[in-house]
Amino acid sequence: MDKILLPFKQGRLLNTLFLSNVFLALHYALIIYINSSYLSNFFSETQVSSLYIIASIVNTILLLVASRILEKIGNYKFIAYGIGLEFLALVGLTVSLSPFLIGLYFLVHTVVISLLLFGFDLFIEDFTKDESETGSIRATYLTITNLTLVLAPALVAILLVSNHYQNVYILSSILLIPLYFLVKRYKNVKIDQIRHIYIKETLSEYIKDKNLFNVFITQFLLQAFYAFMIVYTPIYLESRIGFSWPEIGAMFTIMLLPFILFELPVGELADLKYGEKEFLTIGFIIMGLSTLFISFITVKVFWIWATVLFITRIGASFVEISSDSYFFKQVDKEKTDVISFFRVSRPLSFIITPVLATIMLQFIPFQYTFIIIGSIMILGTHYSLSLKDTK
Repeated sequence: MDKILLPFKQGRLLNTLFLSNVFLALHYALIIYINSSYLSNFFSETQVSSLYIIASIVNTILLLVASRILEKIGNYKFIAYGIGLEFLALVGLTVSLSPFLIGLYFLVHTVVISLLLFGFDLFIEDFTKDESETGSIRATYLTITNLTLVLAPALVAILLVSNHYQNVYILSSILLIPLYFLVKRYKNVKIDQIRHIYIKETLSEYIKDKNLFNVFITQFLLQAFYAFMIVYTPIYLESRIGFSWPEIGAMFTIMLLPFILFELPVGELADLKYGEKEFLTIGFIIMGLSTLFISFITVKVFWIWATVLFITRIGASFVEISSDSYFFKQVDKEKTDVISFFRVSRPLSFIITPVLATIMLQFIPFQYTFIIIGSIMILGTHYSLSLKDTK
């Protein structure tokens, strides 16, 4: 228990960062699962995939040059400007009826939210001075995030009456206002050294350090899993299985509970006793097998779907905290180039996964795509087992 409470004893700025994360995470969690369904009202499934691909390409480029932006304006302004752009994008999604503008605002939102998450990564790393505390602080941060992820689908189920998506986007944009004022408390917090990403040199660091390379692959596979589930599962459940959004919202609330139940104890156990390698491996096996099993569920039975999706997230919660904790035990906060490149795994997954999904959907029924995604997750055990354990 002392280990769990330790992060809250680090000072007011850290606690403010945790509180900021509540607003940022809830803002993002409210819309992350409805974006693809909302876009499908204006675009085909292939066009929705294309929007994610375009946004992720831009996102990848910006993350690769993020260190140069940070050097000029600092992390505080980097985040403050990002919040402003995100607010405008959400307002645009709320009021616009033009497919072109909706696509444009979605692109801005998708790019900016990733940059905001990167900026907060640097702040949280600034408070992690002792490697023995990395797992606990990261687990606390992620658990706060995941509490909002569990709450958000229930709110969506209430707000999304008669498919009025605008209600959700309005609430999501309002949450950015207190976030902005909380972030102002970090005006004088500076990242001392900013290292630029030189792609060849940064890639060389990952290639030379097999542990960095392998943990990057585990993170990429996790993000690929999220990318597929976030974009295609809501569409599949609504259009193919026939669930309503209130049902999907309740189902997703149950599905996301493992992130609350498991990340804190797994982070603490990884710090104190086992290390991350074992949890990564177990997580990939659980995630892979349960995702593969989805292909064989064709009935519209709420509890069957909720249970299987819940199990997929047990595996994902193990991989998420273990991957994050392992990586940040390997790098210092000054290595912004290495951290930026690690976070490129997310937009990179949103480039590759929609491309893969689009190709798969040309040749196989929608339901069997889960077999392929599940099998890829099981392959992740090769990279987790190749890591040098921290215990």
